[in-house]
Amino acid sequence: MICNVLYKNLEPMPQVEAMLEKKVSKVEELLPTFDDDTVRLDVTFEKHARREEYYTSLTLSVPRKKLRAKDKGFDAFNAMNLAFDELLREVKKFKDMMKKEHTYKLRRAEKKPRKSE
Repeated sequence: MICNVLYKNLEPMPQVEAMLEKKVSKVEELLPTFDDDTVRLDVTFEKHARREEYYTSLTLSVPRKKLRAKDKGFDAFNAMNLAFDELLREVKKFKDMMKKEHTYKLRRAEKKPRKSE
């Protein structure tokens, strides 16, 4: 996976980089079927100019779709955790759509016999 990190109004922090490595590995585990060259993750950390707010935006480009997550928090760690949680949900949803599992769930619900009393 190609990972690009951008900081706006913020100096790079080694603690954030270490946590980012762990989060990126979780995303890589969910996408084993794609080649490393075809998957790209853009991470942007931004600090608000006047307030103590941090924004993290993530853009994951896979061959058929771009998944995006953006969140804010009171520090860079909190914003990053919230954004990665949202991105992981989107990746799982994307995988279900690729496998067409959403149609299986609908079909199973239709075929269930109704109990008559």
